[in-house]
Amino acid sequence: MKSIRRARVVVVTNSEYGLLLAARLRRMDVARVTEVPHLEEARRCCQSGDVDACIVALNDRVPDTIPIAESDAPGRGSGVPSLMVVATATPYLRKSARRCGYLVVVSGQIPPRMLYRRIGAALQRWRAASRGPRQTFRSIGVPVQGLRSLDAGGPTLH
Repeated sequence: MKSIRRARVVVVTNSEYGLLLAARLRRMDVARVTEVPHLEEARRCCQSGDVDACIVALNDRVPDTIPIAESDAPGRGSGVPSLMVVATATPYLRKSARRCGYLVVVSGQIPPRMLYRRIGAALQRWRAASRGPRQTFRSIGVPVQGLRSLDAGGPTLH
């Protein structure tokens, strides 16, 4: 897992909460936190390959009944994990964020330690996905001669 202390994170700070989040990440000893005001600039940073994670902070409280303006996650085309931080994470918001390409939606009210863990998990999942699918063994390799026939009798009780 890539350490979060060496991670390069871009934060979209188009609100007060985004600025607070960037300052919070700096206090958590994240190596490089880049603040950008718009999603397009974050998308350019992600496509350049200089970023390990992208965090979009939304300050607005969005009820479930109002459709949000859906835009693709900044790291969607480049493979950079994108996280969305909102005031209140609702099921509707989580579903629409997943549809837009965000890896996870995090409530802004979680403690800093949990935010640190969420970012670390996103980095770990991203690294594991870039390695490819896991190699699994089809069989253990039990010799066929040692197996009894299925019609040899009833089940063995232990």
